[in-house]
Amino acid sequence: MSTRPSMMMSAAGASAGAPRVTVPPRVPAIIAIACVAVLLQVSVMPFLTVAQGMPDLLVCAVVSIAVFRGALVGAIVGAVAGLSVELLAPVGTLGALGLLYLVVGYALGRLCEREGVREFLPVVLFCVIGECVVQVGELAMQVLLARPLIAGDVAREVLAALILTGFIAVPIHVIIRKVLRAPRVIEPYRMPGDG
Repeated sequence: MSTRPSMMMSAAGASAGAPRVTVPPRVPAIIAIACVAVLLQVSVMPFLTVAQGMPDLLVCAVVSIAVFRGALVGAIVGAVAGLSVELLAPVGTLGALGLLYLVVGYALGRLCEREGVREFLPVVLFCVIGECVVQVGELAMQVLLARPLIAGDVAREVLAALILTGFIAVPIHVIIRKVLRAPRVIEPYRMPGDG
């Protein structure tokens, strides 16, 4: 005779004694958005350059996710997506983009927790600010690695990247808004009174 309880399957296909694992709503959608954004950033965006500036689809995705799901989710998505970009298209500084996108996701997610910032104009502004943070961080990394930089080329590239990111921010935000639906902040470790 066995001491193990019998495995009975319920109508849903899970055993009756096993705890049910529930996935919070829209987590698969967030994962899909992040994966598509990373793949498009690595495969399509390098071909959409103007004045050597490339639009940053990933910043727009991270900011929009942070707007609709809060700073914690924005930071996690930013870190994982940034590291994924570095792994798929090696840039020579493993972890730097992950850290930069983490900062963008968290900081702009905290900023967007107020009402009224989920409209288009603030989100476009936040996408441009996030791109500025990423560009300045990448430039700081290049300086730390003692790579030669020409000021005119760097300024033209950064300005073009900021403008192109601003142009793609609205369509990306609209798509993510349709997919994620109602804004909901998911912050499991926040205590009442934290602000």
